[in-house]
Amino acid sequence: MIRRVTTPRKSLRRCTVILILATIVGLSFLTLPVAMATKNTISWVNKPNGVAVNPQTGWLYILDPVGNNLSAISPSNSTRLLNITVGLTPHGVTVNPTTDTIYVANYGQSSVTVINGSSYTQIKNITTGLGPQAVAVNQNNGLVYVADYQEEKVTVIDGQTNKFLENVSVGSSPGAIAVNLGTGTVYVANEQSGTVSLIDGSSNQLLGNITVGNGPDAIAINQNTGRVYVANAFDNTVSIISGYNVVGNIVVGNGPDAIAVNPNGGTVYVANSNSSTVTVINGSTNARIENVTVGKFPDAIAINPTTGTVYVANRGSDSVSLIAGQAGSPSTATRSSSTSDSTSQTSSGPAASTSSSQSSSGSSSSGGIPEFPAQLGTAALVSVVVVVAYVFARRGKSERT
Repeated sequence: MIRRVTTPRKSLRRCTVILILATIVGLSFLTLPVAMATKNTISWVNKPNGVAVNPQTGWLYILDPVGNNLSAISPSNSTRLLNITVGLTPHGVTVNPTTDTIYVANYGQSSVTVINGSSYTQIKNITTGLGPQAVAVNQNNGLVYVADYQEEKVTVIDGQTNKFLENVSVGSSPGAIAVNLGTGTVYVANEQSGTVSLIDGSSNQLLGNITVGNGPDAIAINQNTGRVYVANAFDNTVSIISGYNVVGNIVVGNGPDAIAVNPNGGTVYVANSNSSTVTVINGSTNARIENVTVGKFPDAIAINPTTGTVYVANRGSDSVSLIAGQAGSPSTATRSSSTSDSTSQTSSGPAASTSSSQSSSGSSSSGGIPEFPAQLGTAALVSVVVVVAYVFARRGKSERT
């Protein structure tokens, strides 16, 4: 019997080739999405269309537009502890964690209900413009901003006195609103105009308008980087605003209707109403991580920055889906923006509508622990399996010969 002799050099080359191939196969798994499933569901809610979290206390608030009330849920469980009567057809809700005050925009009554977050009693109902659909608060000075969907304006309220201050003219059908806590700049998504209006938080003067996608219906801000994310419901994209410019667009699910940013790591969550999914986006690279299946017609989204839990209000299935996210500390939710992405509060803002299709890799966020890609473990495991299989195959062949 003649045996084929393998020299050490040939064996080394062969092992090197196998290791390279195994590494390529393993790394290919990095392109696969992370399996991120909902970890729980709250199923006793009625057509929820609004949700908010107090980042200091962890209390969760869910709107019931049919019963015209607000449900308060303790962070220790998912049981409804009490209902608070609000105005007709509530649509938007936010919390000022500094004063522990809750604000509810009542679309059907053209008012905002102010609620004490400690006693859960109504403080006052404040008249706004027609069809208030969203509400935001600058917790640094207490000013409250209400997007009046049926009028081209934003109502400004003094949160300390609960009195009307003034109106600011914006684009057509303002339906979403957010405040940069570092600069005080207010961003208003105008659904029919396809623009985002910028308001100077010091003077409440309009700085200008930025053209985004078709049907901007939701808006959120990364308070660590100043990046603004706008969900465009009519063209299924998210526009990214840095300063006064659109620096990128991301394709998401069908009918993006709500958006939120986790301050711990900057992950962006987009609720796609017509897809019944939530698109998860890496806030540093602007790359889509995956789509998470939730209930029917997800219409609102909020994040608890302490636990990282993402709450998705599913209007079509009478439920709230819970998604596990990156945890952190309560302070990350109130951190002021101090990076170059922050918008300066001067009159030198966008004099006219501007837009850009330029892609951007984004900026790395400064809050929380960097997110470790779960696919890396899969890639390493695949590489090891391939190498071990090869070694055993070679050993068996050697024994046969």
